[in-house]
Amino acid sequence: MISRSRSQKKRRVEVLIFGVLAAAPVGLVQAQTAIQILTAGCAQDARKFCAGVPAGNGQIIACLKQNKDSLSDQCKQAAAQVSRMNAGGPPGTLPGAPAPPAANPVAHSGASLTGKSASGADGSYLNLKKVQISGPGADSAHPTQPAFELLIPSSWTIKGNVTVGGSPSGCYANLFALSLTATSPDQTTAFAAGPDYSWQYADDPTVLKNLNDPNMRAPGPNGKPCPVAKPMRAEDYIRQNILKLYPSGTTVVSVAPFPQLDEIVHKRLGLAPGGATAGAVRTEAIRVRLAYQQDGKDLEAWVAVCVVQNVYTAGRGSFYDSDAMSLVAFSAPKGKLDANDKLFQVIVGSIQPEPPWVTYSNGVVAMLNKAQAQKVARINQMWSQFYARAAQTINAETANAMKGADASSFHEDQNIRGVQTFVDPATGKTQELSNLYDQAWQNGSDEYVMSNDPNFNPNQQLSGNWSELKAVNP
Repeated sequence: MISRSRSQKKRRVEVLIFGVLAAAPVGLVQAQTAIQILTAGCAQDARKFCAGVPAGNGQIIACLKQNKDSLSDQCKQAAAQVSRMNAGGPPGTLPGAPAPPAANPVAHSGASLTGKSASGADGSYLNLKKVQISGPGADSAHPTQPAFELLIPSSWTIKGNVTVGGSPSGCYANLFALSLTATSPDQTTAFAAGPDYSWQYADDPTVLKNLNDPNMRAPGPNGKPCPVAKPMRAEDYIRQNILKLYPSGTTVVSVAPFPQLDEIVHKRLGLAPGGATAGAVRTEAIRVRLAYQQDGKDLEAWVAVCVVQNVYTAGRGSFYDSDAMSLVAFSAPKGKLDANDKLFQVIVGSIQPEPPWVTYSNGVVAMLNKAQAQKVARINQMWSQFYARAAQTINAETANAMKGADASSFHEDQNIRGVQTFVDPATGKTQELSNLYDQAWQNGSDEYVMSNDPNFNPNQQLSGNWSELKAVNP
């Protein structure tokens, strides 16, 4: 009886999805993307409001329309996203601006402490909590799943999610888009992370002509193929694509390499630590300091990104597959940015994808690339090889990212990423935390305190019961 009920509900959800898609024809890949969006966003609403509605003839869609004022925000966002896709418009813009778009709340692990600042009154300690960002699930029975975790100050609030098609790029690699914003209680200081963005280019005129031919390209989540643009350095990417998201008159104060972010991307891609490249893969991570005014207030910000280039032989030249990855930003009132340098590095170093999410999301992208390779094989052999190679690369990245490295490489990787491993002597449980602090404690509720003050004891200055963690020596 339970199995039959679930089958009937699944059938209704499928009818809902395909009914919406029939309203406006889209490409094969876009349709697959829309199915994922609506399955993740509206399955629960269909079960809640339309459980007794017969499937077929658009009756479930009519039912949802009748209950449109009561639909969940997740379902409304999914329907709006599919509507924009069908209209050919972009699903969103790159975040990183001072006022990022609102997103769904994320799960908080542990309660925030009250009456204490994020870093302590004297700046001698940092009080953090672990939070999770959710992404779309594999099916209607599991509409969401944990995608990323990170540490933020215990008194801060955070909003964020991973959406399907949330990047302005039309590339398969950007199918799943991360967007989050964490803010201080007084709303003056904020950390944000935005989606990856990809583009392609070829220096052989014939290949470039094919690259600009829409009949040779697969439409992505926003109904458009990958953008075509020349390779660019990380600084040029920020100046051309991110700076315009800030208020008019924003100035670039400084540009500096950001080895910590470069190593984070190397780990994400399964590349060797220490800034080394693998074959034709090139990476460049930078941190740009900005100064601007908003609402009559003088503000400063760091914006960081890592640009990755994969270079392949194509025709009589090279094909450049570029990705701007791990886009993050940190804003504060003028004169307060440097005081938050450690906090910025701590948050950046703490962002980790959940292993099941890596397997799932990379698997979906690899599957789409493989399907497109088969689809275009009879049209253009070069593109077929590219999509097949992309699928193989993603599968290799997943395998490499999951493999454990030897002790020396792992230690080198941690040093550059700015983290070290701490262990709870009582339970043996380990946790990667910032290596900017020598001492760490946890309270069993995914909250952590870190300090360099040898006389600091959270059990004397903070509420709760804190157990000291021990640094694991390499």
